[in-house]
Amino acid sequence: MNYTTITINETKIGLKFGMASFRYLQGKFIEGRAFENNELNEIGVAHIIYSGYYNNCLIKDVEIDLSFEYFVDWVESNLKNEDSLNQIKNVINVWTESDFIKQTQEDDKPKKKTSRLKK
Repeated sequence: MNYTTITINETKIGLKFGMASFRYLQGKFIEGRAFENNELNEIGVAHIIYSGYYNNCLIKDVEIDLSFEYFVDWVESNLKNEDSLNQIKNVINVWTESDFIKQTQEDDKPKKKTSRLKK
């Protein structure tokens, strides 16, 4: 599944993960900024949420009205809110299970060598 929603400030926002969101994240996932010691921080989480929003807007051909800052502010102000944390966990799960992310992970796996039997 590549699509989910998240409710921020009583507004339901569609998030679709795909090529555009992946390309967006390539330039944003920087050690010390978006993650530390292989763990996402609040900026990394906001980037993932924003990338899904961004991609969803592109696909639906609608205006991108919300800024990255909007998502950062929401994540930072809800770090102790259990409902919001559950939404974030769901978004991260959908992102990691998205078809495009799975494909890129498959491309990174070492290929098995095959041997041909000689007759």
